[in-house]
Amino acid sequence: MTTTHTLDREQPARTAALLSHPGLIRLITEIDDHGPVPTALVRAFPDLPRHQLRHARDTARDLGLINTDHHTYRLTDRGTDLAELYDQAARWARAHDYPARDSSFVTRVQSTLDYLAQIARNGETAASGTGPLLDALLRLARTNPCSATPSLPEAA
Repeated sequence: MTTTHTLDREQPARTAALLSHPGLIRLITEIDDHGPVPTALVRAFPDLPRHQLRHARDTARDLGLINTDHHTYRLTDRGTDLAELYDQAARWARAHDYPARDSSFVTRVQSTLDYLAQIARNGETAASGTGPLLDALLRLARTNPCSATPSLPEAA
C-alpha cells in the first residue's frame, strides 16, 4: 500500500515555528559560515543561555541537520539546505526592509518564516521573490516528521 503524505494547513506554520528558534538559526548559520563548531557549544556561543543551546542542539540532531564528528558538530545535507533557506530568507527580508530596516539576521529569518507560514496557511499570493522560499518551507514541512509538535526550550 502506498501512502501519500499531504500537508494540513497548519503544518508549514508548525515547521516555521520549529525552525525559527534563535539558537537553532545561530547554530546552523554559524556552522554554515565558519565550519564545524565544538561540541562544547558554550565556547562558540557564549552569549546564549545553556538551555537555548541544548534546545538548538537537540532540535538540530532530531531533525537530522547536524552530526557529530569527533568533538565537533557538522551540517548534514539537510542542515546545508536549511542554512541556504535561512540565508535566502534574510536576503529577501533585507531587500524589503522586513520586518524593519535595522532588524538582525535572526529577526529577519524569523519574520520571513512566519510570513511564509501565514501565506501557506491562508492560501494567499506570496510577495515577489518569496516563491522559492515558500517552496523550500513546504518541502521541509513535508519531509520533517518532528515538525508536527514543536518543542519549546526549557526555562533556565
